[in-house]
Amino acid sequence: MRGSLLEFKPNPNRAIQSIYEDIAGGCTLNKSELKNGASGYMSEGILIHLDNLKLGHLVKTCQAWTSFTDSATGIKVYKNHEFKAGDVITNTALTTISRNIIDIDTSAISYDLLNIGSGFGASGLFGSVLIEALSSGVSGMDASYKYSPDAIGLSESPVDMARLNSGFALMVRGTVREANIPYPVDDTIKALFPLIRFV
Repeated sequence: MRGSLLEFKPNPNRAIQSIYEDIAGGCTLNKSELKNGASGYMSEGILIHLDNLKLGHLVKTCQAWTSFTDSATGIKVYKNHEFKAGDVITNTALTTISRNIIDIDTSAISYDLLNIGSGFGASGLFGSVLIEALSSGVSGMDASYKYSPDAIGLSESPVDMARLNSGFALMVRGTVREANIPYPVDDTIKALFPLIRFV
């Protein structure tokens, strides 16, 4: 955890480039929702939803490795994601029908295949960003994200998930270098952060 904002030193290799406002005390990340919650590392730049108990929840996103049709039951995505079987997925605009991830085939070198059983009901382009949804089988007005992002996780070094207290400081106003964040975002997600500039 950081102490003062004045201690922050910009670094072009980091996700966070400047900080103007943070959330005092930060959060402990809920590891049970991650693929490997008791091992591995989590880097700064993640999107976090903060609940009333000061517990942070990762806002899971992934990016389509190829375009997909409205009836596709398997979606190829880049490997940098934290989705697991049982999660629900949709597009960030909430215009596709949200679907349960039945299983994930990780055997390919370049992508993972998310098997969703039934199609999204809408096609998607290469590079489309998908996000975790609250419930399956809905779209539009009836749909919502499982976790709406509140802040950007801040940690000078990757956080060891094996620690009992896997804590992140939380930034709500500042500048983020998009190329250095670990998981994909799009314009819809960026619009949820009016006080954060993505460069």
